[in-house]
Amino acid sequence: MTLHQVTAGDGTLLAMAEGGVPHGRPLLFLHGFGQSHRAFRVQFAGPLAREFRLLALDLRGHGRSGRPEDPAAYGDGPHWGGDVMAVRRALGLADVILVGWSYGGAVLADHVAAYGTEGIAGAVFVGACPRLGKAAAPYLGPAAKAYFPPLLSDDPAAQAAGARALAQALALGETPGDEAETAAADTLSVPLAARRAMMGRQMDGAALASFDRPALVVHGGADPVILPAMADWLAETLPQARVHLYEGVGHAPFIEAPRRFDADVAAFARQV
Repeated sequence: MTLHQVTAGDGTLLAMAEGGVPHGRPLLFLHGFGQSHRAFRVQFAGPLAREFRLLALDLRGHGRSGRPEDPAAYGDGPHWGGDVMAVRRALGLADVILVGWSYGGAVLADHVAAYGTEGIAGAVFVGACPRLGKAAAPYLGPAAKAYFPPLLSDDPAAQAAGARALAQALALGETPGDEAETAAADTLSVPLAARRAMMGRQMDGAALASFDRPALVVHGGADPVILPAMADWLAETLPQARVHLYEGVGHAPFIEAPRRFDADVAAFARQV
């Protein structure tokens, strides 16, 4: 895995991990709230890396990317959508497949809203939540309702407990070692003002109705963070959606069922 730096439109330095086959079809992974490119470590070490060019962005405020002090830098769609375009331009990504997990699905929608679909071959929505604020409320599962509020509180102890519980709910403790603790540390490293601004956004995901490219929707049937009903909404909204519901799997299918996930993504990428 190689790390790049890309400069966003507002000067924020964005970290980008790259692996796989340099001349393969590019897959650009967008992680969820409070995580980093490390969430996709299994994919970077698995069969996808033998066929495709894999890229994973650290969203602004996350991982090794810059952390603007102004909360406004996290609170609107153009910043998020512009970051994806900055990466695409800097790395020359043509016919890219965007893979948005959880909050990364909202970032994907931000990008489509701002720039349309030119240069995008398709998209994969994984436990995605491209609706935020009031529009997201009916789709939030028990883990989201329990653990997001402490992460936005003024109490550092509550924040730490919420981060650890969220890491477990995301199945980030499924792998050996201290991955869950690392994931919790990733969450706590995101500035509190950024967390609040991200969760304070209002977004209805309507831009996805104009997504005129093939789309794969992968959702865990036992997702405790974003309910499977969101996959139904995506199926109704995206003009060219196919849905794979993974029964018994939670919010991170790429960690909980990596062989199936990698095979489904590979098959999709070969067809578009």
